[in-house]
Amino acid sequence: MTIWTFKSPFAALAFLTLSACEGGQGLPLPGLPGGGDKPLSQTTLAGGAIRVVPPDGYCIDPQSLKSRFALMARCDSLGQSEVNTSTPLGVLTLALVPADPEAPLPTPQEIAEALNLTQISEVGGSDGATIFVAEGPVPAVGMSGRHWRGMASISGHLVSVTLYGAPQSRALSDEGRGLVAALIRRTRAQSAGRGTAAGS
Repeated sequence: MTIWTFKSPFAALAFLTLSACEGGQGLPLPGLPGGGDKPLSQTTLAGGAIRVVPPDGYCIDPQSLKSRFALMARCDSLGQSEVNTSTPLGVLTLALVPADPEAPLPTPQEIAEALNLTQISEVGGSDGATIFVAEGPVPAVGMSGRHWRGMASISGHLVSVTLYGAPQSRALSDEGRGLVAALIRRTRAQSAGRGTAAGS
């Protein structure tokens, strides 16, 4: 079984690589909510407009945080003991773009064209989210280019979620879809009514 340790320079490398894939720029901002070394069970982004809540067994890497970006991994791989280790091992990212709440979500084909993705499959969704599998550039050594993606509109932002795993990982199976759906569902539930914060 592949084990990634993110409480190391790898976390910064993975963050920079993944945020570049999402159009992010620069380094994590100091002083964001939940900053520090301890893995987080939730955090807020976009000036408080979005509360990110990972699925069971996953935690947020505080060193990854930017105003509109968070990287998550299984809690034990971030150094937190006594947690659920039955969850598939992978790397989740969440990126935000301010958007009109009434605007339609981009289609998987539009996302693929914008991000140079191929082999779109297993397209589905519920609760206002679109989730699908795509093939794209490998974000870090040991990960598969095949990965899950999810899109949703939450509190005045377009939320883009990705889940990467090792080749043949359970994270690439339908369990991965469940992780993406849970992240979107929990984040939406905790962000409801927050609106778009000033300066987000």
